[in-house]
Amino acid sequence: MRVVLVERRLPGELSRLDELAALAKTLDHEVAAVVEQIREPDPAYQIGRGKARELADLVKVAKAERVIFSNQLTPSQAFKLSQLAGVDVIDRFQLILEIFAMRAGSPEAKLQVEYARLSYELPRVRERVRTLMSVEQPGLRGRGEYEVDVYYDMIKRRMIGLRRKLASIAKSREQRRKLRRRRGFNLVALAGYTNAGKSTLLNALTAAKVEVDDMLFTTLTPRTRAAKASRAILLTDTVGFIDGLPPWMVEAFKATLEEIYLADLVVLVVDVSEPMHEVLRKLQASREILAEYPVNVVTALNKIDLLSRAELEHRLELLRDISSMIVPISAAHGTNLDLLLDVLRTKVIERGIGA
Repeated sequence: MRVVLVERRLPGELSRLDELAALAKTLDHEVAAVVEQIREPDPAYQIGRGKARELADLVKVAKAERVIFSNQLTPSQAFKLSQLAGVDVIDRFQLILEIFAMRAGSPEAKLQVEYARLSYELPRVRERVRTLMSVEQPGLRGRGEYEVDVYYDMIKRRMIGLRRKLASIAKSREQRRKLRRRRGFNLVALAGYTNAGKSTLLNALTAAKVEVDDMLFTTLTPRTRAAKASRAILLTDTVGFIDGLPPWMVEAFKATLEEIYLADLVVLVVDVSEPMHEVLRKLQASREILAEYPVNVVTALNKIDLLSRAELEHRLELLRDISSMIVPISAAHGTNLDLLLDVLRTKVIERGIGA
């Protein structure tokens, strides 16, 4: 599918179009064109009205079948843009939901994705209800209720049922964690921005053979394996972070994220080979998510094999002010993994649990 990417940003704000393009690539979309605008958001179209008309013309010239905005769109903005451009118009969060739906293999992941999708859809249905209630719409009211209002209530009931099922999953996870601790295991979670190399690191440190590819959100369901060099340490691969996730999406994956928040130790995996401004942005986004809970964190700077020694030393110097405990590694090549395991054992012992 050919798509046009659009981003409106404020003066001085960094672009995230590269990340949007990577998300689109994950769904096998072909980026036909890119539109950028620096200005305050327009209430009707997100971008300016003139730029919106330019976008509509570009869609026809590029023979695009879809428009994807980096900015979050209101339901009315998405509708107006779609009417103007003549193709489907979505935002970054809807694109992420589609990736999640594609990646969801386990029953748990499917429940989480459905809950996230309904959380996204609910305010949009609510807006349609308000629109219908504000004007006379002959034929839309039946038995005293609007059909869309009935659908809105159905979504809320379904979400209540999904919350119960997800709460049950969280309870089962907690029971497994308690059992593992009683048996003397230490729980270490691998966390970090999507595509930082967490699954590759899990495979390198354990006997796991989980799927690894150069795509975003390969992991939606946590996988736990024993470390090869220390059988008392259990490592869990978790869902990747991404910048600016809305609260409703974080809530949907609460059961999965608890594997991070309730671990004895968290290894924050960072792709240090990216441009430095991206390393800092993704590191900051990850740390903000982790900061909500009192977790003990070790930062693993991954993919050092892609940097020269001088560049690595320069980056280490810059990052030491941000994180006190940093271990440079290459999960793909096995570089410094023994050092990382030594740090994990030391940190676990400091918490008073034998490794």
